Amino acid sequence: MPEAAGEPSRVFVIEDDATSRRLLTDLLTREGYRVDAASDGEQGWGAISASPPDCVLCDLNVPGLDGLEICRRLKADEALRLVPIIVVTGQTELQSKIEALDAGADDYLTKPINVHEVAARVRSLLRLRRLTQALESAQNVVFALATAIEHKDDYTEGHGERVAIYARSLAEHAGLSEAEIHAVHTGGILHDVGKIGCPDAILNKPGPLTPEEFEIIKRHPLDGWEICRHLKSLGNTSLCCIRNHHEKLDGSGYPDGLSQEAIPRTTRVMSIADVFDALATARAYKPAFPTDTCFRILREEAQRGWWDGDLVEAFVEMMRQRELDHPVNRAKLEPILHRDRR
Repeated sequence: MPEAAGEPSRVFVIEDDATSRRLLTDLLTREGYRVDAASDGEQGWGAISASPPDCVLCDLNVPGLDGLEICRRLKADEALRLVPIIVVTGQTELQSKIEALDAGADDYLTKPINVHEVAARVRSLLRLRRLTQALESAQNVVFALATAIEHKDDYTEGHGERVAIYARSLAEHAGLSEAEIHAVHTGGILHDVGKIGCPDAILNKPGPLTPEEFEIIKRHPLDGWEICRHLKSLGNTSLCCIRNHHEKLDGSGYPDGLSQEAIPRTTRVMSIADVFDALATARAYKPAFPTDTCFRILREEAQRGWWDGDLVEAFVEMMRQRELDHPVNRAKLEPILHRDRR
């Protein structure tokens, strides 16, 4: 049986040959799965989109949408891309297998079907699916935690989303890779998750922090890294953004005192985005500064050796090009989504 407890996994079969469709349906039902089936690609895709299954078996040459197109659509859809799909076909040429895998198929079976092989392949992919879902659930808990932290303080609500958008936009403008752009966006959302360990009285203190209070605040990058480092799906780039977004090029930052080339470019992007939002929004201890003042402070601090001057200029240029230098336009980001600087 595929499931030790709980609801059985759902498998969707798309096969135009009635005999093969019945064979697959009966086999998978005996294995303990809930099985739905369709005889053409259009019907199958509509059903999958409406109610995503746990696994899909699809003949490569079904009418309507063929198997390759179904693979492409499945993997292009954010809500469906982690659903495993096995392509079943009578074609034995290597090129057919390569095309199916390139289109997004997770596995490939040739006819005549071996019932034991089908059952084993489905079991294997569903084990991977359950593991992926467990990892996703853990990641969603951390993202929810990051959001909950912001709700503790009206001043910082939306800070993570804004920093993520600024960082992603700067990464795009600076020509970073797609993987780096995605990483800084994720890092932006999660960069302050470690503040869960900071007392509210310190986070919301209207006046200057004492040296002892600032030492507590300075722990949040390490605490955030510790929370997130077990989420292997994040990757090292996002983890560095979380741990090192308060580092400065001259080595005077925290928690590791990194300097110059030891600070990755992605982390430098994150720092600039974080500093700008801290300057441009009101906090318990300061008012919101005008945009030009924020730009001036960033440039002054870059000259002091804190930030990457080229990236600061790229940030100013990007903000003006995208018209995010106007507070009214920046306010539209909300739905999408070092003076005692915390």
